[in-house]
Amino acid sequence: MCTNGRDGEAVVSVFGRVPLARRQVMSDLRPLVVSVIGIGAALGLILILQGLWVGFQAQISSYEDNVGADLFVGAPGTQNFLGDTSVVPASMVSTVRAVPGVERADAVTARGLVLDMDGRKQFAFMIASEPGGMGGPWRLQAGRLVTADDEVVVDQSLADQHGLGLGDRIEVLGSSLRIVGLSAGTRSWMSSFVFVSPTAAEALLRSRGAVSYVLVRAADPGTAAADIERRSGLAALTPEALGANDRRLLSKIMGGPLNLMVGVAFIAGTLIVALTVYSAVVERLREYGIAKAMGASRARQFGIVLGQTSILTALGAVAGWAVYEGGSRLIAWLRPQFWVQLSAGAVVTVAAAAVLMAVLAAVVPTLRLVRLDPASVYRG
Repeated sequence: MCTNGRDGEAVVSVFGRVPLARRQVMSDLRPLVVSVIGIGAALGLILILQGLWVGFQAQISSYEDNVGADLFVGAPGTQNFLGDTSVVPASMVSTVRAVPGVERADAVTARGLVLDMDGRKQFAFMIASEPGGMGGPWRLQAGRLVTADDEVVVDQSLADQHGLGLGDRIEVLGSSLRIVGLSAGTRSWMSSFVFVSPTAAEALLRSRGAVSYVLVRAADPGTAAADIERRSGLAALTPEALGANDRRLLSKIMGGPLNLMVGVAFIAGTLIVALTVYSAVVERLREYGIAKAMGASRARQFGIVLGQTSILTALGAVAGWAVYEGGSRLIAWLRPQFWVQLSAGAVVTVAAAAVLMAVLAAVVPTLRLVRLDPASVYRG
């Protein structure tokens, strides 16, 4: 059956105004609910993974971003705070302080090590900074800073995980140190910062006369960096450059697996939408055959299917946000070392993925309609 001329155009026009996509989606609530839950789980997983990635990037450069230095002066060739082992003669601290424009210069020692905490091993970065200088814990949750060589400050969440508190002792490179302070925001899923005195670090590392970095505060960091490198031969990097290098280094390790998980979640969500709409199309082939006989174009057929996939994806996005909110709170409670933070860019990325999901999911059902012979609906 087909119509031509003004009568046919009028029928198609009326048909075009019927909210068919919404009616098709809402006609059976059971598959709708199951599909929305599945899509929500997929989008929620993508949101959580994006949040973990943003939090991971923030954690990587947390030290550089928070200690208050304008420049990190390290050994020649140093590019990373976490990835490189910088050794600078302690005598260079006075050389850096003498550079015009340098307002302050404080030495810090940083080394990766494995702690023995309550019988369990924990990778950490030991930081030794001068009393009252830059480089120590930027926020104390409880207790105080170290004042003696047998004292240490550890992250609050790390201490809680191992059942430790103020006054307890941990073993650091064979020495027993007493916890006198609990810091906040000084831990990542990979490691944690622990803070000791400079003399304790010298004894533990057997590195007298050497430090790792000189932290500099200057009125004009660019000019000061050039002067420091010229006078000392050391590398002077801004916290932004050092943090970017750390993120680039560790992103090569973590970026691949995370992107793979995002891709799997995206494919799963797309398949759920496509199969749901495809099933709805197959169940109502007679209606679509009539619409095609009345003159519905391929664009109109795609529009009907796209409307259904868009509605499902939109409902799934709402469910996905609920999954993200619940999941991020659960992660923060169970594993506080994992930071879940969403940036505006991450939200836009997930929204674009949802739109793409709806469009791709509409392709297969539309192809089924394109191959549909209108006369077949009358032949059964």
